[in-house]
Amino acid sequence: MRSAVGFASSIAILLTLGMAASAEQSAPSVSDRPNGFVLDDLRVARASVVEGGPARDAIRSVDAPRFVPPDEARWVAPDTPIIGVATATSARAYPVHVMEWHQIVNDRVEGSPLVVVYDPLTDVAGAWRSTAESPSDSFGVSGLLDGNGFLIYDRATASLWSPLSGRAISGARAGETLAPVRVRVETMARWLTRHPDTRVLALPDRDHIDYRLSPYSSYWISDDVPLALSARDDRFHPKEVVLGVESGGESRAYLGSIVTRAGGRIVDDFASKRIRIAYDGESGTFSYDAPDEIAVHSAYWFAWKNWHPATSIWREGLVVDGPITPGPSGRSDRGSAPTSPSPAP
Repeated sequence: MRSAVGFASSIAILLTLGMAASAEQSAPSVSDRPNGFVLDDLRVARASVVEGGPARDAIRSVDAPRFVPPDEARWVAPDTPIIGVATATSARAYPVHVMEWHQIVNDRVEGSPLVVVYDPLTDVAGAWRSTAESPSDSFGVSGLLDGNGFLIYDRATASLWSPLSGRAISGARAGETLAPVRVRVETMARWLTRHPDTRVLALPDRDHIDYRLSPYSSYWISDDVPLALSARDDRFHPKEVVLGVESGGESRAYLGSIVTRAGGRIVDDFASKRIRIAYDGESGTFSYDAPDEIAVHSAYWFAWKNWHPATSIWREGLVVDGPITPGPSGRSDRGSAPTSPSPAP
């Protein structure tokens, strides 16, 4: 029998997907205290913050993560997509198919908290360091949505935060921004070529969750999105994978299908900077070389367009002769795990 934690997580996800399937038929209700949160000093439109289905913390964050060497992580194949985070002293891989079930890992790196977030509704991954004023940040899943993406909250003040921007949108810390740490969403094999000494997130609750299965597999291919969009572009499937870049108020989208038609490897000039990009259609992941001053995000097309309505779309470019290469071929069902049983870490 599944534990209460695993069962609650599954039900919460099903409720979220049920809302996604019917979002355009009936708008979610707006309560005074959604999921028990007091929306003081709100920095977004009140009507845009809605209950997404799960209760607060029904989707359980990973608060005591464990890590193992890659050769012990038998739940991760070479073509498994991971969220990679590298700092001056360490490199860590958080498998996407594990993050789908938990969405937040409260980690600690180089003596300070690091929150790693994955939103399965928008396909956005991010990592953030605490500010000096709040050295013990711990975050949870609020169960609320804003702009079709999950909001997280800090447990110290119950302020709500956007995992896309790392900015608090309500509560005592409204307007505060966490320090971003660059992440890469790519295959395990590709990440290991960069960081062979990486450590891999161990399965947090393997006794109660079958991490080989994705609770979002039907959502990936559906045209439905959780809420109405302020900006929508139906020239592309709403959940096509996009690599989005931004700098100085300018943004650009590189869609997987367009990069594929260009040969899978392109070079572009953005904000007077050279960017090299490769797309692996089998695993649905991008590789890139970009200057640090350019922010890089992976997201579904509908989410990127909604957040950046004036975004340009890359359409033409040159074949790259530089060092970047796509990762090895893998599964088209992004986020899947090895199908063999996963031994205990």
